[in-house]
Amino acid sequence: MDALITAANSSKALITVRSLGSRGITITTADQHRLFLSSFSKYSNNSFIYPSPNEYPSQFITSLKQVLKKNKYNVLIPVHSEDTYMISKYKSKLEDFVKVPLHDYATISNVNNKAYLMRVAEEIGVRIPRTILPQSLSELDNIVDDIDYPAVIKLRETSSSIGLSYVHSKEEMITKYKETILKFNLKNDQYPLIQEYIEGDGYGVSLLYNQGSMRAKFTHKRLREYPINGGPSTCRVSVKHQKMEKFAEKLLDNFNWHGVAMVEFKLNRKKNEPVLMEINPRFWGSLNQAVQSGVDFPYLLYTMAVEGDIKPVLNYKIGVKTRNTFLDSIAILKTIQKTKKVGLTKELIHFDVKDDLISFNDPIPALAGIYKLVNNKAFWSR
Repeated sequence: MDALITAANSSKALITVRSLGSRGITITTADQHRLFLSSFSKYSNNSFIYPSPNEYPSQFITSLKQVLKKNKYNVLIPVHSEDTYMISKYKSKLEDFVKVPLHDYATISNVNNKAYLMRVAEEIGVRIPRTILPQSLSELDNIVDDIDYPAVIKLRETSSSIGLSYVHSKEEMITKYKETILKFNLKNDQYPLIQEYIEGDGYGVSLLYNQGSMRAKFTHKRLREYPINGGPSTCRVSVKHQKMEKFAEKLLDNFNWHGVAMVEFKLNRKKNEPVLMEINPRFWGSLNQAVQSGVDFPYLLYTMAVEGDIKPVLNYKIGVKTRNTFLDSIAILKTIQKTKKVGLTKELIHFDVKDDLISFNDPIPALAGIYKLVNNKAFWSR
């Protein structure tokens, strides 16, 4: 039994490779970059490079089809945004050769559009931040006095913290909003949305669906993130939150979901209410948290694709922590620098917390990942 993992240059891809490979599934990894992270894993039996899904979408799909024709794979698992969107778009052309456990392209695109998602969420009773969608700069000029600050500028379609800005005054709002439009060359119907800033902790409800029916769920709370003012989590803990989970299920039920997704919330500190942030319609950066807590989403997804269905997995260990030690150490040091809370230094070393990359059973990817980060100038400029 074989699986092909695309966009394999990330920790979530590495977690997927280790999950499946440790169960005897033969893994081929692929990415658009040379010397990508998961190719160093002992569980990666083969690897290849493909054209960029964003820059050369037709060549990307052609490359995949050629590999799929030559080799028999049971399941194709895209891991990142770019490959997920392209593979879902051309899913029908690939399913002649392999199972592709993804929702349709139109639904994935709609879910990734924050303006659309916020409208649907509000309609079905899921709490959202106050959201404004200016259609022109003159409209922005007319509303800046009515916005409560601080506020957040977000691109309508993006992943991670790309295009995210926090603003604290109307002058800063006008400047940052114009800068975002110019930086990303946005047309009027692509203008960023403006949302109220929700003060509170971040949570993620991760789910697996089979043709509209929920098959697994897991909830985690963010403890730290990097960049520290809004970025991927670097340390988190497994929790339960019934109301948040109901909101997440309500959303994915509404979209008749298929495959994996992670619904992000903030728990409003003032009202103690979950507020929707976004949906990631693919595997997420904190995937290791679920796996270490007992919900192995990669293997569950693979099994569901191969066998047609799985028994629901709803129970897991509470209080389990995971981290990316390298990034989490930077987050801790940056937080100490900003807040002067030197007591946080005790968080730097925790041998009882499972790491996203480091594995004594599969050590080379962690060494390769740290080496690449140390030499990444763009990373250190954040």
